[in-house]
Amino acid sequence: MTQVHPDAFVLPELTEIPALYASTPMQRAASQLQKVLPPGWQVDVVESSQGAARVGQPVLRLVMGDL
Repeated sequence: MTQVHPDAFVLPELTEIPALYASTPMQRAASQLQKVLPPGWQVDVVESSQGAARVGQPVLRLVMGDL
């Protein structure tokens, strides 16, 4: 019987593709907000750590740029 090695079929071009993240409504909102902020400001999507009902839920965090 012929030995088949699955690794021989993996193309290096496909394994070197950077990981893409799924776009969520929160990430799209962050992107839109980022477009209208002054230079140096940043919007991040992070997990909430406050409020018992919201712990672990995504929230927008606005980071003020250096003044």
